[in-house]
Amino acid sequence: MISAFELIDTSIKVGLGAFISWFSIFWLSGVRFRHSRQQQRVDHHRDLMQDIACEAEQVHHVFMKYYELMHEYMTATKAHYDWPQTRRSELYLVVDELVHSFNELTAAESKLLLLNEKNLYKALRKFRNRVVFFRRHFYIDKKDLSEQEASEIKREISKLREQFFDTLSEKYATV
Repeated sequence: MISAFELIDTSIKVGLGAFISWFSIFWLSGVRFRHSRQQQRVDHHRDLMQDIACEAEQVHHVFMKYYELMHEYMTATKAHYDWPQTRRSELYLVVDELVHSFNELTAAESKLLLLNEKNLYKALRKFRNRVVFFRRHFYIDKKDLSEQEASEIKREISKLREQFFDTLSEKYATV
C-alpha cells in the first residue's frame, strides 16, 4: 500500500511539474507576444515608409507630366504656333492631378512627423516647395517663360527627389 508520505511526495512533484510547465508557457507566450508586437511595429514602420515613397514618386510623376506639357507650350509659343485647346485641357487636368497628389504628399509629411523622421520631412518639404515654385511661376499665358530656367528648376527638383530617396532608403535599411 502507498504511504501518506509517498502520496504527499508524488503530489508535490506533480504540482511542482505543473507549476513549472505553466510558468514556462506563460513566460514563453509573453516573450513571443513582445517579439510579435515589436515585429508588427517594424512592419508598420516599413509600410508607412513605402507609402511615403509612393506618394512622393506620384508627385514627381505628375510634375514631369506638367513639365512636359509646359515645355511643349513654351516651344509652341516661341515658334508662334497656336497651342491646341485639347492640349490646354490636358494641362488643366494635370494641374488638378498635381493638386490631388499634393494632398497625398501632405499626408506623407504628416506620417514622417509621426515617425519622428525630421530629416526626411525636411528633404520632402524642399522637394515639395520647389515643385510648388515651378507650378506658380510656369503657367499658360505667362509672358516671360524661360525654357532654360524651367529646365534648371526641373534638374533641381530631380536632384531634390534623388536626395530624398537616398535618405529614405538609408532609413528604410536600418528599420
